[in-house]
Amino acid sequence: MADIRHLLNVTEHGRGETPLLLIHGFGCDQTAWRRLLPFLEADYRLILLDLAGFGCAAPEAFDPERHATPAGHAEDIVALCDALSLEGAVMLGHSIGGTIGMLASIARPRAFRRLVMVCSSARYLDDPPDYRGGYSHEQLDGLMQLMEQNYLDWAGTLSKVALGDAATASHAHDLRERFLAVEPQVLRPLARSIFLGDTRHHLAEVSVPSLIVQTARDAIVPLEAAEYLQAHLPQSELAVMESAGHYPQLTDPELLARTLQGRVTTRADRR
Repeated sequence: MADIRHLLNVTEHGRGETPLLLIHGFGCDQTAWRRLLPFLEADYRLILLDLAGFGCAAPEAFDPERHATPAGHAEDIVALCDALSLEGAVMLGHSIGGTIGMLASIARPRAFRRLVMVCSSARYLDDPPDYRGGYSHEQLDGLMQLMEQNYLDWAGTLSKVALGDAATASHAHDLRERFLAVEPQVLRPLARSIFLGDTRHHLAEVSVPSLIVQTARDAIVPLEAAEYLQAHLPQSELAVMESAGHYPQLTDPELLARTLQGRVTTRADRR
């Protein structure tokens, strides 16, 4: 089998010693972090990747069955941790990337000293009366139907909803083009698995301290979902950014970096 570093198009940046593994979210690739990197490169050894099926990941990396679920992608992250001999790294994951990193930490807890989950959720579907994920069955069915029937309209609609109050014409176009750059046969099954899935039962298995970062106004992940993560992940902290949208690394990278500062970028991390 080819080297997992080649398969996932791993690139490294930065001048620090502490490894920081960045896992992008749904419909994106490692370039989604580019506006955030200048704020991190002095303190960390930045390790970026493209999940199988996304960006410049090798075509042979993608398995239609295995990569239709976040768990399949988490297996790749575990393999990457082994290949890089990671120990005491920080994981920075956006949205489902945070969930994927969390699942990988269960299998390789020594690889990570801290998990940072940005706008992540354990379940997007409401489970009344005790859990609010943000969506009803009817809403998710409609989203999935639009994705099946008109991929172009789905990409445009989701990009505007996801950016919310932070949307500009440039940001909306950028995110829409990111979605459209991924083959529908990659995104559709993964979207169904993500939006209809449930990882709440895994939270108690996590042993690595976590920082949950959430924007105050996110149409994809409500604050209640972030609060649920904080309440059920051991040794966790919640930081709420006074900004909008589901993609703060694209729309407000400086504020995201300040939110991480002091919580993640510590003297211990620099040693």
